[in-house]
Amino acid sequence: MDENSIIRKVREYLYQNDVDKIDALEISDSTGIPVNELLEIAPVPEELVRKVFGYELKEFAVIFDEYNFDEQNPIDVLIIVGQEVFKKFHDLNPAITYKLKKLYPEIYEEHLNNKIKFLVDHITNNFKRGKKQGIYKKDLDIENIKTNLKGKIEKLHDHKLLSTGKLTFEYAFNELIEGFIKESAYSDWWSYYKQRKQLYEALDFNR
Repeated sequence: MDENSIIRKVREYLYQNDVDKIDALEISDSTGIPVNELLEIAPVPEELVRKVFGYELKEFAVIFDEYNFDEQNPIDVLIIVGQEVFKKFHDLNPAITYKLKKLYPEIYEEHLNNKIKFLVDHITNNFKRGKKQGIYKKDLDIENIKTNLKGKIEKLHDHKLLSTGKLTFEYAFNELIEGFIKESAYSDWWSYYKQRKQLYEALDFNR
């Protein structure tokens, strides 16, 4: 079994169970992962936790690496990203990894900071391109954009939201991507976004 498949199974186990410790034998018994394979990729619980956290970032990176976004309209880029996040939402859902916060708070905070930096960097790069193309408002300050994005991502990782397991794709998309476009784009480009979103039939915002 390859490492990604192992980590995916571990995430599924965490999603279905409340755990008070990371026990290789218990995970092996519950998931069918051979314990020697589990210990080979993660000899200690902390290493397994880091890999579980890292899986989310890898899945996000795959989305951005899969497309040549440099040749795409910045608004279309965000719609495509949203479409891909929708397809992978279970693999990206932070409610799964949030369960590990109480067991490994320092590793969780490191993971969250890395995740915030990754997302903020990619969205602000999108903003810079759109600003040059006259899509996003020229009077918006990039530092304010970064601060707002960071706040939105932190809101998606709030205890009250994640502890209930009720974080949906629709809520995450509306808070982060659609909210960003609505705040940043000129009115005609906001209208363009709403028209384009309807063309992407794979995006089902009612689920």
